[in-house]
Amino acid sequence: MDTNANRTPEEIIEALNKQIAEQNEIISGQADALKAAETQGSSSLPVITHEKKQYQVLAKQFIFESKLVKAEDLKTNKDLVKALLKAEAGILQLVVEKEAAEPAAN
Repeated sequence: MDTNANRTPEEIIEALNKQIAEQNEIISGQADALKAAETQGSSSLPVITHEKKQYQVLAKQFIFESKLVKAEDLKTNKDLVKALLKAEAGILQLVVEKEAAEPAAN
């Protein structure tokens, strides 16, 4: 059965645009995860992405606000990452890309 049979062209376009936006969000998330994995390399400590910036986690576990936090938790807990960055906790180190860190050759 054709689900588009009773829909206007505008409704079909709107649905397709929504589907494209959802797919682009998934692709963006996968690209961030791939970039983090490449940056992490063989390190056992994760690299996390927050607001299009990557941060190397510097310990497997640590105490923050009297709670034990495992580095792996930072991969999924965006609010905790945001709180750590706001508190300027030294547990996250900004990863500087090699291309951006090296001065341009003249």
